[in-house]
Amino acid sequence: MGEPKGDRLYVNLGASQVRRRLKAFGHGVRKVQSIGRNQSLIIHTATGQHLTELTDKFADVGHANRESELNEPVENLRNLGPASAAWLRDAGITSIKELRNVGAATAYLMVKRAVPRASLNLLWALAAGLKDRDWRDLTDAEKQGLIAKLDQ
Repeated sequence: MGEPKGDRLYVNLGASQVRRRLKAFGHGVRKVQSIGRNQSLIIHTATGQHLTELTDKFADVGHANRESELNEPVENLRNLGPASAAWLRDAGITSIKELRNVGAATAYLMVKRAVPRASLNLLWALAAGLKDRDWRDLTDAEKQGLIAKLDQ
């Protein structure tokens, strides 16, 4: 039994989450499989309106037609839990690449506007995560530097 035939859509969600979103969709989806942490491959034969509906289901998390075009989701950033990742998504930051581009301080301010209860621990987590460090390892000087960026 070979690989199902069809086009490929790469998405920034785990396979079980993709299957939940696709429940009762059924328009040409042949297979869903995991391709890494919080990333999946959908093999489909959807065209036209059905293809638009399929891609719309994943617009909030990021999708691409080639695996090389799919940016790593914010959920994969070290130090972030599901709530923090959801806050970033709500603020419009869906990938680690986008987070790098805006920077930890700006991303924190974007989240803080939408979620006033977000604490400075989020800022520490973002800054350290972008350097692949544990947030508790940030020095006081690094934290003060981040706070100074907030005031600019």
